[in-house]
Amino acid sequence: MSTIFRSPSCIAALVALSVASATSAQTILVPQQDANGTASYVSGGIGEDEAEAMRQASANYPLTLELATAAGGPRDAYISDARVDIRDGSGNPVISTTTQGPIMLVRLPAGTYTVDVGWHGTEKHKTVEVGGQRRQHVMLEFPDDPSNH
Repeated sequence: MSTIFRSPSCIAALVALSVASATSAQTILVPQQDANGTASYVSGGIGEDEAEAMRQASANYPLTLELATAAGGPRDAYISDARVDIRDGSGNPVISTTTQGPIMLVRLPAGTYTVDVGWHGTEKHKTVEVGGQRRQHVMLEFPDDPSNH
């Protein structure tokens, strides 16, 4: 048995609902950017839609950090709540934060930086150079943690 909606107000309501659903499905926002002096960053990427939005936004940032565990399967497990400290070439702190997802996009003045990332007792250190056309994508893998399962 099928129902036929003939009332103009019912038809208008159904059209409005379908437009609102389509609009909300297409609107994926990158998390809000934070600034610290001359540096700015955004952290997120929870869920496939937000991760894809972050990957697309990465073209506008000279440094991308991607954090995961070696899960032993075909894909690594992404992580969040990692401590990130970035220092300039003189050792001065530029950014100190905790990630809100597995992807962190960072905008820094041209230069050489030390990136220290800690998660569940494991520390990773990288030296990166950014500036001009030079972009860095740094993938950091941490040992798997039983709390991920």
